Amino acid sequence: MANQITFRMDGLQELGQRMRKLSEKVAKQAAGRATGRAAAIVKKAARNRLKAERVDTHLLEKHVISKKLPKSKTQLTSEHIVTVKKVIYHRAGNKRVATRKVGSLVEFGTVNMPAVPYLRTGLSNNLDKAKDAMRTTLEKAIIKGGA
Repeated sequence: MANQITFRMDGLQELGQRMRKLSEKVAKQAAGRATGRAAAIVKKAARNRLKAERVDTHLLEKHVISKKLPKSKTQLTSEHIVTVKKVIYHRAGNKRVATRKVGSLVEFGTVNMPAVPYLRTGLSNNLDKAKDAMRTTLEKAIIKGGA
């Protein structure tokens, strides 16, 4: 199983109470938008880290994505992940290169290559921005929903 980093926001009881006053459909849509905006911030930071570190492969940079997990894969109201899209490229000599494998090697390093943690630093350096984006999105939905 892939390594995961999960963060939790505590101290938002009032926000939760107001969210429960919204209709279920509106609350789910707001939660989806909120987690999506937070994931987009982390995705952008990860891509920028790859650019800044001048990682030679541009394959990796353009395939860092955020996606919403389907309801069958999560127990949460809404869950987005930031990952590397699985794409296989064919190289000379009938060799294949998979973007996820390259992403893992870059993130954790190898014997011959130092690690360039782009996903972990993308989250840890932008955790406050991601939380603020979620909070702002949820507050707007509550005001719009009249709760």
